[in-house]
Amino acid sequence: MRPRPPTMRDKKRYVLAKITPSWLCPETKSLYHVVLEAVTSLWGDAIAAGIQMAVVYGDREFCIIRCRRGCEGRLATALSTVSCMNEMGISIRSYAVSGTIHALKRRIEKCRKGPVHGPEELKIGERTFEAYYFPGQKVDVIEKGFKSRELLFLTETDIEEM
Repeated sequence: MRPRPPTMRDKKRYVLAKITPSWLCPETKSLYHVVLEAVTSLWGDAIAAGIQMAVVYGDREFCIIRCRRGCEGRLATALSTVSCMNEMGISIRSYAVSGTIHALKRRIEKCRKGPVHGPEELKIGERTFEAYYFPGQKVDVIEKGFKSRELLFLTETDIEEM
């Protein structure tokens, strides 16, 4: 049997999703089962079969999930309902949609670039913090201390006002 010509094939879309926490390092097979369970429980078996979901790439922080064109919204909604995997808390949030895996892998590389500069010491009142500046005006502020660490999320304009 001859293969179908490209004009008759189903169009696919790829959803880039961010996995939190990044230290969990899920396997693609277990990630597939978690996402399939979320899609099935939210939309039912018939729509889950129509979405034709498959995990095509996964690492410690990002995964790429394939689906049929037009079903990206339903897949992204189902991803947001994932709350645990292997009895551990996890969240999977859709980050971008593309027609090629290559474009999403380039996007991953842009996201993985570390802080623009930092750490810088920052004093707020009597407390001392370390500030890490990221692209897009995001600033992570971590309190210095040996017993506990408090995390603050600020923007560059917040720091200028202080």
